[in-house]
Amino acid sequence: MKQTLIKLPALLSALLAIPAFAVDRIVEEFGVSPTYPNINAAVTAAVDGDRIIIKNRAGDIPWIETINITKSLQFLSYVDNGFFIVQGNWTVTAANGREVTIIGMRNTAGNITNLGTSNIRETKVRVMDSHLVAGYIQFNSDAFDAQVVGNRIESGYVRINFGNIVGNDVNCPSGAEAVRVTPTSTTFANDTCHIVGNKLQAPLSYEGIYVNTRAQVVHIRNNWIRHGWMGIEVQGGNSQGVANLIWSNSIQGYTGSSNIYGVSLANTIAGSIWEVMNNAVGSTWAGSNRGINNDSGNSGQINVYFNHVHSTLSIPISTGFTFTGNNTTNQPVTFNADGSFLNAPSAINGGNPAAPFYDLDLSAGDAGAYGGSYTLTNFFPLHTGAARVYMTGHPFNVRQGSTLRVKANSFDR
Repeated sequence: MKQTLIKLPALLSALLAIPAFAVDRIVEEFGVSPTYPNINAAVTAAVDGDRIIIKNRAGDIPWIETINITKSLQFLSYVDNGFFIVQGNWTVTAANGREVTIIGMRNTAGNITNLGTSNIRETKVRVMDSHLVAGYIQFNSDAFDAQVVGNRIESGYVRINFGNIVGNDVNCPSGAEAVRVTPTSTTFANDTCHIVGNKLQAPLSYEGIYVNTRAQVVHIRNNWIRHGWMGIEVQGGNSQGVANLIWSNSIQGYTGSSNIYGVSLANTIAGSIWEVMNNAVGSTWAGSNRGINNDSGNSGQINVYFNHVHSTLSIPISTGFTFTGNNTTNQPVTFNADGSFLNAPSAINGGNPAAPFYDLDLSAGDAGAYGGSYTLTNFFPLHTGAARVYMTGHPFNVRQGSTLRVKANSFDR
């Protein structure tokens, strides 16, 4: 009996120490307990780890609310494989260990942004499979590690400091780069920022992709970019000598005011390595066009090979790169609206001929966004409604008898 009396308090203490289970909190129009009548009511009641599951209002009228998120929460549509429809700005406040996931938002007029600070990369945010009609996604603080995956942004842009930007369709009509990655930290984070498989349109005087980082490795791959100044501009680079990759992008200038550039590298630091390979660069603008540009202040090693630049560009490939080999500059490179080739004979089967760069049909790899295993078709169409593996890391040259190790990133509700 004494043994039982001793154990009961210990058991009760153990039960009290177990945190409350996370719950699903349902939002519905005119909701009464146990549902919630609006999103803010559900957020207020929620605790870390809860899921906010949102039913659409009658007639798909958006929930018109400003949402400030100060807890680890998930936001999902009540309808399987559907969108939840909102209007208004959503803000995530930084905190060490905080994780916020938004899947399947359709925001008719509003942004998703950051507030506050935490330790570097300690606030995890995922914005996936969503549709911003008039708004942008911005997590331009080193406190945030942002995964921006599979979204359609009709009139806006994406800015992050750390994380990945994968498989998005971004139309930036004015005043900003379509994609920008500019951490303030210069301490190497031993991590890679993937900007892969995006369709991007940038306005006059702005870049499709602008990256200036010393804190991470950068992989810019298989993007279809239309631009009005620079398709891709990179600066900085890690000083550890881990190669940054600008591979298999299709880049088209469509407007301009003075010089425009397909790929431009500037102020790369000593010890950095940049591999510019298998890109296809063209332009429909009648002004001065440069294909792959060696801008001022470069101290890094920049290798430029197996690229295909449209024959009429003013300066197809600048001098002064560390290595320039097997590029073509005397043939047409023109595109269809989806980034596939209208006419680019040298780019078909014209990528690096090594086996790791073969196309999915195991033919020699094409240059451009549809070439190689990270082909643009892996990421589109958007919003299929299914669980999705959106990125893999794997060896590109598999030998018989060796162990195949694949790391995959995915999302589901």
